[in-house]
Amino acid sequence: MFGPFGSHRRHGIAACFGSLTLLLIAIFGEVRGDDPVEIVLELHPARIDRFAAPPRLLPADPDLKPGNAAVVLNGLMAERQGYWNRWDTIYEDARLPVGDPRIAATNVAGIIPDMIRAGSIRDADWNHPVRDVGANVFLADMQMVRGLLERPLTVWIKQKLAEHDVAAATEGIRTQLACARHMGNAPFMITAMQAHAVGTVAIDNLEYLVAQPGCPNLRWSVSVLPPLLFDAPSMLEWHTRLLELSLPRLKMGIPHDSDNEAWQQIASDYFDLIEDSRNPLASEQRADLILRCAPLGRARLVRRGLMSADAAMAISPEAAVMRAILDHHATLGRQMRLAWALPRSEAIGQLAKLDALAGAWDLDIDSWPLANGFLKDFLFFNHFSRRTAMLETVESLRHHAATHGGELPTKLADLEYAARRDPVAGLPFTYVRGDAPTTATLSMPDIPGVPDDAQQRRTYKIEMVSP
Repeated sequence: MFGPFGSHRRHGIAACFGSLTLLLIAIFGEVRGDDPVEIVLELHPARIDRFAAPPRLLPADPDLKPGNAAVVLNGLMAERQGYWNRWDTIYEDARLPVGDPRIAATNVAGIIPDMIRAGSIRDADWNHPVRDVGANVFLADMQMVRGLLERPLTVWIKQKLAEHDVAAATEGIRTQLACARHMGNAPFMITAMQAHAVGTVAIDNLEYLVAQPGCPNLRWSVSVLPPLLFDAPSMLEWHTRLLELSLPRLKMGIPHDSDNEAWQQIASDYFDLIEDSRNPLASEQRADLILRCAPLGRARLVRRGLMSADAAMAISPEAAVMRAILDHHATLGRQMRLAWALPRSEAIGQLAKLDALAGAWDLDIDSWPLANGFLKDFLFFNHFSRRTAMLETVESLRHHAATHGGELPTKLADLEYAARRDPVAGLPFTYVRGDAPTTATLSMPDIPGVPDDAQQRRTYKIEMVSP
């Protein structure tokens, strides 16, 4: 997950999957984690104006218009066809630094007005039939919308930055964040991940924006951004219900232990759900696997106090295995929701214990995947708030430089507008002023209780440009 150390510079001018399970695997592989990164920020001093309203990075609630943004965003799919033959070029251009001439030559303007319109709408109802089909819901449209919001819109933002059009670039970033929040309205972990991915790109673009000459101080604008771009309690409730909604027989309730036919159907549907459709087990192999796992399933039910040893021996192998799987799933889901409700520093320890509990699963039949890793998921989503807190501190530094002849403070405690603490680590950001008073480094602290290979490290090398 964590690649080699990378360095990037921010300066002024410089698949379609029908199965949610498969799509979850695809997006985890593409957007999970954050490589240790060093960002060079060439900044211009800028005072915090107490009397002028700063630009919004999400639309103000009274400014939102009625309608359904999901309809507008899904309508972009027709527009996308015109970009399909240039998709690889647009993808590469979106990764180029501001001012690269290749960005200016890429025409993406035709798709931008509808994105901006979607971002200005209050609601987004994606109308996914999750109650009917559970995890078999088709979500490829969301992945396509994500690609449009990340790539063509980023190219347009960088074009505006190269033209010194700070207001238009701000509108583009506001659109990315607003549409990311719309994607987060769909009640799935996978769509929350897609919302987070678009939001992460918007914060990348925000790093470019604050480095632009003439960019106003955005401390207040950043400080009012939400910690997440989705409703976490709602997402977690739906996520833990997906297994139940994906097994048709369970919609009628848990069968009686003696209803062998019902448990056989549940077991068959469960195998259909979790197996690789390209290499499914034959019915004889499924039956053999259930027979081998049944003793462990019965032992779990007895150990958990769900039935007596005699009662466990009386149920069918399918009932023993599926009841054990459903109990394991329910236990993990309940503990995950409780951990997420804790203060973030406390949640870390509970989620690490939950990873250990999930790792102790001893049946040869896979349990339904609630997480790629409970702690990793939590850190992944909460990285957004760590980055915004870090940028809020950057803006406090820009204000200090504007009021102290372009010089940075010797320590964060000297700031007029207090530096934020890392909201996940619960610690101050690490700040070291350089040999020159116009240079410094600002780094994320390591999160206590998190293994070294799961830390998300990010450093700003700040160079304050003379006003």
